[in-house]
Amino acid sequence: MGTSIDNSYIKKDEFSPKELIFRYVKYIPWVILSVLVFSILGFINLRYTPKIYSAKGQIIIKNEASFSTGDEKFNSMFMMEDGTNLNNEMIILRSTSMVQRVVKELGLETMYTEVGKVRSTLLYRTSPLKLETLSRNDSAYVYFSVVVVDSLHYILNEEEKPRLFGSVIENNNGVFKISRTWGKISDFNNREFIIESLPADIATERVIPSIYVQKTNDYSNILDISFSSTDKDLAADFINSLMRQYGESTIEDKNTIAKNTIQFINDRVDSLQSELFGVENKLQRFAESNKGIALESQAQLYVAGISDLDTKINEVSVKKKILEWLRSYIQSEKNRENTVPVNLGVDEPSMAPLITAYNEMMVQKAALLKTTTINNPKVVEMTVSLEKMKADISEALNSVEKSYNISLTQLQQRYAETERKAVGVPGKTRQQLNIERQQNIKEGLYLLLLSKKEEVAIGAAAVLPNSRILEQATERAKIVAPIASSVYMKFILLGLAIPIAIIALIEFLNDKISVRNDIEKQTNVPIAGEVGRSVDAASLVVTKQNRSFITEQFRAIRTNMTYLAAKSKRPVILVTSSMSGEGKSFVSTNVGAAFALAGKKTLILEFDIRKPKVAANLGISTRKGLSSFLITNEDPDDLVYSIENVDNLFMIPCGLIPPNPSEMLLLPRMEELFDWAKSNYDVVIIDSAPIGVVSDAITLGKYADVTLYIVRMGYTLKRVMEFIEKLYQERRLPNMAVVVNDVATKGSYGYGYGYGYGYGSGSSVKDYFDNTAPKKKSIFSRFFGTK
Repeated sequence: MGTSIDNSYIKKDEFSPKELIFRYVKYIPWVILSVLVFSILGFINLRYTPKIYSAKGQIIIKNEASFSTGDEKFNSMFMMEDGTNLNNEMIILRSTSMVQRVVKELGLETMYTEVGKVRSTLLYRTSPLKLETLSRNDSAYVYFSVVVVDSLHYILNEEEKPRLFGSVIENNNGVFKISRTWGKISDFNNREFIIESLPADIATERVIPSIYVQKTNDYSNILDISFSSTDKDLAADFINSLMRQYGESTIEDKNTIAKNTIQFINDRVDSLQSELFGVENKLQRFAESNKGIALESQAQLYVAGISDLDTKINEVSVKKKILEWLRSYIQSEKNRENTVPVNLGVDEPSMAPLITAYNEMMVQKAALLKTTTINNPKVVEMTVSLEKMKADISEALNSVEKSYNISLTQLQQRYAETERKAVGVPGKTRQQLNIERQQNIKEGLYLLLLSKKEEVAIGAAAVLPNSRILEQATERAKIVAPIASSVYMKFILLGLAIPIAIIALIEFLNDKISVRNDIEKQTNVPIAGEVGRSVDAASLVVTKQNRSFITEQFRAIRTNMTYLAAKSKRPVILVTSSMSGEGKSFVSTNVGAAFALAGKKTLILEFDIRKPKVAANLGISTRKGLSSFLITNEDPDDLVYSIENVDNLFMIPCGLIPPNPSEMLLLPRMEELFDWAKSNYDVVIIDSAPIGVVSDAITLGKYADVTLYIVRMGYTLKRVMEFIEKLYQERRLPNMAVVVNDVATKGSYGYGYGYGYGYGSGSSVKDYFDNTAPKKKSIFSRFFGTK
């Protein structure tokens, strides 16, 4: 058996971009075709997808109070002190109640659509039809399909008999009329139209998702409002209407607060005016009955003390009176749906938050009732919450009143003490002071409420919306979908992704050797050569007359065999593989022919006893051969056959297939056979059985100097490389080298690499070798079947 192989003459290539290109170049036509198909699909998508336009407007939100009276406590009582929360306003702009106002203003409850052959077109301002609703169920969805026959008639919902425009339509949803508007039917591509009429709330829900509100930046109170629609005019009108309705709604909310405040003040002023008139009459009668009695000077000191206490008692009394008014106001059934006034001189922090929260919810409830009924679950929930808040306010009033009662009791006790000291002051003077105190209390309240009423009225007259339109939406809306570049990019990427994914799946599932690197990265066995895919039906392609490229590949293998068997003058070459079908017999025959053409007397021994192919492929049919030689005394010279068309090439066929092939290889005449072969022939080729199936090749290995292990592209399993490497590392076969068979001349990487030829392309390679082989079809021919 020969020595180990020195494979320094063969350089193992690392995986490179060039290899990557050659590995997948065969898939490029399919990738190009996929991209082309998806580009066409992208064009079709753009052609038949309705264009969506987006109009944009800008408003500035004023960060200021609704209006102010200059009194912080009074402003707090009527919710006049708060600034604007920009996030809240963004939500309000997209709220159902706000958008519903726009839907009703623009008449978007009824939509008109022209039915096209491929896609339908929304008709916003240009509809030639108009639906009039004479009566209708509130929650009814109305749908009409209209085919215009002429200027006077139309067909409704595929009815057989045409109807007159303007005639009454009665159905379960209500009573309607369809009439003609301006414009000619001939202006439209089709005469079929669809009319949809929705309840306002459903129509509102449809358009809300198309509204986008965002801050221009984090440092300003400017909002960008945009709306998307298939109609430019509708997009612009919707934005402008929304900004206008928002401004009007803020004015309405502010005026509601002012109206309730003035109403409360008017009620209190009327009551005070009557009470003040009675006190003044009482004072007048007292003065008339006592003829203007003056106070004694000695009583002035006590009067000063009494006056101070009297002032404090008056303050507490005023506060108690306000508490009584507030309690009466809250308990009054007619004020059940009104806001609650607070802080009319009563400075109690425990009450203000409760009343403020009550007023906020009351305003929200009033706003909600504009668009719904009292039976709405949200309204019912608010009503329950308001009743609870009102109970909390009443409890707070009771607590405050108790504290005032305690303060008043203490002041009255001090007042009584001072009064007892003023025993010299006439009783009539004290009576006069009591009357005057009542007059001062009622007069102070009366003047306070009159001034507040004027301030609120002035503020209400000058109220402005808390927003200003900076930029109106115009009909120059931009297209937001579909964007041609994005659509093409999406479809092109899809056209790339699908074939690439399929290719990746194919590569992932592929367990066959497909490129040279699959061999080199898994084994250190040198590669003696590559054999291209043969288009010739004959098994013997290496002849003197043949100058094809595959013939030169076998000559290159012959050259490499010279290096591998350099120490042997008459080399014995063992040819094996992992399994049947890898081209072992084909390679054995043509490697032998290559040596024969070089003037070497070459003998092929057909030792694939179980499944011989060499003799049959060469047209040799005989029952005598190696099997008969090993078990009889036949002369080997009588078993040799000369191969036609190739001088110096001979073979001994297998002969009859014995029942025990493995045992035959152990017979004593094996030594005699190889001694005879080496003495009579320059090169001996052993065509053995696949080593992956049986162990015959291991047995024959001891007679060989070099082993050619055949690996077939697209056929040999990748996992076999581990078996080959194990054989190589354990030196179970002499001087192993791999021959790569069935290498495609196009579309695969590794063809002709490393042997000093095969780097050319086009006619430079074709002219160098024989051009009698059939020409390959072009990519265009392979795709479309041209000859």
